[in-house]
Amino acid sequence: MSQLDTYIPPQLELEQINYVRSLLADRQAPLRFRHDLEPIYALRCAGEYQRMSREGGPWLVLLFVAIGLYSRLFMQPQGQDLQWWMTIFAGSGLALMVGLAAGTLPVLLRQHAWLPGLCGAIVVYLTGCGSLLYTSHELQQHASYLVIFAFFVSTLGMRLRFATLIFCNLGAIIAILLTAWASDANIDGTMVAHYLFLAPGLILAIALILERVDRLSFLQSVMLTWEGQQLDTVNRQLNDLSRRDALTQISNRRHLDESMHSEWERARREAYPLSLLFVDIDHFKAYNDHYGHSAGDEVLTQIARILNEALKRPGDMAARYGGEEFVLLLPNTDEEGARKVAERLLRRVDQQRIAHLHSRTAHHLTISIGIATSPAQSQASAEDLLKRADDALYAAKNAGRHRLHQAPPEVSAQAS
Repeated sequence: MSQLDTYIPPQLELEQINYVRSLLADRQAPLRFRHDLEPIYALRCAGEYQRMSREGGPWLVLLFVAIGLYSRLFMQPQGQDLQWWMTIFAGSGLALMVGLAAGTLPVLLRQHAWLPGLCGAIVVYLTGCGSLLYTSHELQQHASYLVIFAFFVSTLGMRLRFATLIFCNLGAIIAILLTAWASDANIDGTMVAHYLFLAPGLILAIALILERVDRLSFLQSVMLTWEGQQLDTVNRQLNDLSRRDALTQISNRRHLDESMHSEWERARREAYPLSLLFVDIDHFKAYNDHYGHSAGDEVLTQIARILNEALKRPGDMAARYGGEEFVLLLPNTDEEGARKVAERLLRRVDQQRIAHLHSRTAHHLTISIGIATSPAQSQASAEDLLKRADDALYAAKNAGRHRLHQAPPEVSAQAS
């Protein structure tokens, strides 16, 4: 599928959005936007021309063949008229094919700004020459109707800019008149004025109105898309805030619960172990009472950062469980791997040497860690894993704190 099959306005800068707002406020749609917006509109027009050429192209080709067969079989051009008919039919058919190919071939679609207009001008020129150079009055009248139809299709059906339409149509008309003058054709001024000047003038006026309406619609679509993007951004930010702890800026308990259940299901499905570390700051209440809640908040933030930085893989997760308790979720991690992470955490916290004069465990801040691992193909639940890690944490605290304790291995369904 081509990138033009569906038009999606890109992210725009605030300055560009203000420019769009000013145009909408004045209900103005200029025939050319600023240089940073005009290419986006041209891309949209090219995409719509691609869609129309794919959907309406076969019908246009069928109509072209039907008109050609009708004029050949029922009007039966002879001699010089037959030569003109063959020239018009072959040349117009080739121009039509190239114009439709511009809506299907990416190489030609890049030239959408002028190539379809040139093809339409060629069709107008050939049919217009026929209307003046046929010797049969019936063929002249038939060709004059085709000129109006060619003007209509090339002007309203190709999604070209108005300046391009003016250039192509005026070029075709001038070329027709010059060819007729060079051929000493007998021109019916009244008839020529109708289908070479009056009809194109009306069609171009309609094209001007339609382009202004379309450009106004484009501006509105840009604003709607931009507002939708802003709403999506706000929703993502709100969703992120709802899953992030306001103080420590790591995941909160809600996000932990969601991730733990999803990782549990994935571990069961893909048959890999899942480990969980329950971390508690030793004697944190005594720290808060002595140093104050502001210092306590700083410690919580510092410990959260240490925990988060200790994780090595994108799938690992650190979350604040509540108060001074934290949980680390380690997918695809066995007992030995979880123990290594816990030992690394103990060392990193000790290295900080955060003073804690009222700790009954050490002269600096310490942590205790409970470790639990669920083997592959476990029949337990995510809540069971969390409870085992919590029990291991209490075992570490009862053993004197400033240490880790690993829960006894869970017997897998395969072993049983």
